[in-house]
Amino acid sequence: MTATKPFSVKKHPIELVKPEPIPAPESESVPATTANAAQPQSSNPVLAELRTLLRQSSHYLVGMVGGLALGFVSFPLFTRMFTVSDYGLIDFAQKLLLLATALGKAGMQNSTLRFFDRSRFAQTEGSERSFYSTMFFGTAMVSVGLTALFVLGVKAMPSSVIDAPLASALLLISVLISFRSLQSIQLSFLRIEERTKSYNLVSLGGKALLIVSVVIAVAFMGKSVTAYLVGIVATDVGVGIALTFPLLRRKLLGWKAIDWTLLASALGFGIPLVLQELAGIVLDTGDRALVRSYLGNVALGHYSVAYGLAGYVSTLLMLPLSLAILPIYMRIWRNEGREKTIQFLSIGLNIFLLVAAGLFAVATVASQDAVVLLASAKYRVAAPLIPTLVAGLLIYAVQVFLTAGLVIKKDTRTVAFVLGIAAVLNIGLNCLMLPRMGIQGAAVATLVSYLCSTLLLAKLSFKVLPLKVQVRSLVAYVAAAAAIAFTVPRLDLHSALGNLFGKSLFALLLYGVLVFALDPRFRLQLKSLHHYFQGKGDIANAV
Repeated sequence: MTATKPFSVKKHPIELVKPEPIPAPESESVPATTANAAQPQSSNPVLAELRTLLRQSSHYLVGMVGGLALGFVSFPLFTRMFTVSDYGLIDFAQKLLLLATALGKAGMQNSTLRFFDRSRFAQTEGSERSFYSTMFFGTAMVSVGLTALFVLGVKAMPSSVIDAPLASALLLISVLISFRSLQSIQLSFLRIEERTKSYNLVSLGGKALLIVSVVIAVAFMGKSVTAYLVGIVATDVGVGIALTFPLLRRKLLGWKAIDWTLLASALGFGIPLVLQELAGIVLDTGDRALVRSYLGNVALGHYSVAYGLAGYVSTLLMLPLSLAILPIYMRIWRNEGREKTIQFLSIGLNIFLLVAAGLFAVATVASQDAVVLLASAKYRVAAPLIPTLVAGLLIYAVQVFLTAGLVIKKDTRTVAFVLGIAAVLNIGLNCLMLPRMGIQGAAVATLVSYLCSTLLLAKLSFKVLPLKVQVRSLVAYVAAAAAIAFTVPRLDLHSALGNLFGKSLFALLLYGVLVFALDPRFRLQLKSLHHYFQGKGDIANAV
């Protein structure tokens, strides 16, 4: 899994962040502008931006919930449609595609977010078209070249490194390097315009189209890896074309409009981020290659299912936040300064930790029944991996807050270096643990490497932006989650479906009770919220 985080220590000829306030937005329905969400009026700018974060995160969360709903259709369908071995190969091929796409994007999706300047568009005629054209065609040129190198590399690899089934799969989906690289830019356009509804529509439409495309491909080609990958290619090509038409209709794309100076600056900012993204992908993906090498395709299939289910949990929490939070805290940094930024992120961090610990408790309780219901009983051995993987992924997700100082400093090299160390650690731990612990060794290696990278990044980032971690509250959250994880799974409602929903709901309620009992600060916040809704207090006291 890769999560994207832009920073750089380089100096660039174009000013990336200007101090003037961002003007009020135009409606999303107006196509000729880059709309920005209205900033709420409040005497406390931190609370105003927290409401903005909550609103935009909730928009993305709606899309995530819709995506999860579609995932609950596709996941059981595909795990039952394909053999364990084929499912493992499909997942592994897509992870390698992700690695190639990271190179094809050249970090331009981060440059799109970082170089966006609404006030300049309003002041300089043609600058908006130049910006969009530069980011789009710059990415296209890099990704097409990378696709050609990828194809040549796969063909040149000996069969001892890439066997025939894997090579065929990679050659088939190589065209997606360009399409997915461009999609990342097109989705970044929606993000900078803060068009959350459009973003959700594209994301959900793509997932729904994937299910239909794969089912049609299987109907004509049979249950094979090739059929699944043909469905993916058809889906991504269709979505990419659909996303390009609005840009052409708004006359935002033109080859002659490319600003080559801006492109050089964007690549200078983005390319160092490729190292960071590659390190993150290797950290997330390297264990797949080692599981396949040490334990075979069947074990890889089991591990892929466990990782996929764990990923649903972390994605539900991380992705809405990561999509919404960067523009908001950068706006606070520009307009309100360092202390307000610290306050905003510290409050958000504590809320995140509260929710994350609760999600871990529920995931631990539900893991066994979720695997049986969603993936089928043939993947039952994957269930014990889920709590460990969920813990690791949630620890990794908290980096969206902890690394804010490095984001503001634009320190790409530090982040890339730390993630690179974690990736090497992950590979080393897998080599050490897989022969001794089997597939569980890969899950433990993931947890340890994510924990180490998060702690180190937090230490370095806090030198720039020291967030205030509520240690006593964190201990209460962890204690409550651990108590639930060790006790509630022992309950048995004599039905997989009953266990999944009944025990999950019970775990969630029990978590709330335990946190209330263990954390005085949580009790104070609930009391303040109660007074606020009764009109007797200030919302500031609740946070």
